Amino acid sequence: MKKKFLGVLLTVAMTAAMLAGCGAGKDGADQPAAGGNSDTSQEGEADHTTKVEGADDVQDAVDQAPEGDGKKVTALFISLEGEYFTFMEGLLKEGLTAKGYEYESQSCNMDPVTMIEQVENAVAGGTDLIWMWAPSGETLHDACKAAKDQGVLVYAFIMDVGEDARDVFRGTDETVCGEAIAEMASEWADKNWTEDRKIRTILFGNTDSSQQKERLEAMAAKIKQDDRFEILEEAAFAMSITEAQSYAENMFNKHGDIDCFITTGGEYGIGVCAYTHSESSPVASDPSKVAVFATEITAETASYIKDGSLKGVAVNGGVITENIATQVEQMDTLLQGGTVEPFSKVDIGRCTLDNIADYGF
Repeated sequence: MKKKFLGVLLTVAMTAAMLAGCGAGKDGADQPAAGGNSDTSQEGEADHTTKVEGADDVQDAVDQAPEGDGKKVTALFISLEGEYFTFMEGLLKEGLTAKGYEYESQSCNMDPVTMIEQVENAVAGGTDLIWMWAPSGETLHDACKAAKDQGVLVYAFIMDVGEDARDVFRGTDETVCGEAIAEMASEWADKNWTEDRKIRTILFGNTDSSQQKERLEAMAAKIKQDDRFEILEEAAFAMSITEAQSYAENMFNKHGDIDCFITTGGEYGIGVCAYTHSESSPVASDPSKVAVFATEITAETASYIKDGSLKGVAVNGGVITENIATQVEQMDTLLQGGTVEPFSKVDIGRCTLDNIADYGF
């Protein structure tokens, strides 16, 4: 691609040079073409260096040309439902295409078997790098290892597919993430809970993979150490806004008053808040009476933080724009033949109303 681009630019430069020649005066002296620059110095002395008009611009364009070389990146998402995922996908696309890479993305809708097929199809389609957020690292191991063995770079985010099956894993310990969610709930209680009774609480998350299960179990174990919280129910089901909304409604119908929902995913938090804001909710007049904790920061979760419904979200990688920018640079390095540390650690941000501006909202 770069060679073709260079050829086009050199053709433009030659044309510019011919036009400059046609602009010479009757006495044969070189005259700058309309809108052009004279090559004489400030003292009026002629510059006799052989020079093609526009050559500097051509070289500048070549130097600044994206280095993608026609290489292709395939991004495979656990889901593209919800603004968090679509925002992340948009950042990946913008960053990688700006560097000259062909980019495509797909969602497996939480189905690891579908993602296995997507990996195989991406390899068959000639992709150079697969970026993935897998629903299950273990399930995707063999497909990713096969891709890597065929020369395809594998960049795993959040879910590790195994050291021998990827080039880079960017993520963190799921126990740390789960505990961070619970700790935000305890910190909220420290500052705000004044009633002389237990905090009636619902816990739920996802166990479709060992990593998601680890996060949920860590969250539950941590909050149970705080005896102010009375756990009414624990549940695990697919990560979905509509599922979470329906579940929240069922919990209110079953248990009556509920003070707190502690969940492991952004879609879960949005779903609970969507129900508490609905007309049928028993707290519709003041949804902020129910404390909700989740993960991920998007415009939608930010709006619920600002109205007092979501009390806090754990954010893998901190500020998402900075997180994705780092990933794009790492993938670019890999695609250009460089090396990147195989484990790229991300921190867990804790976004609340007090610091939401730090996350761009």
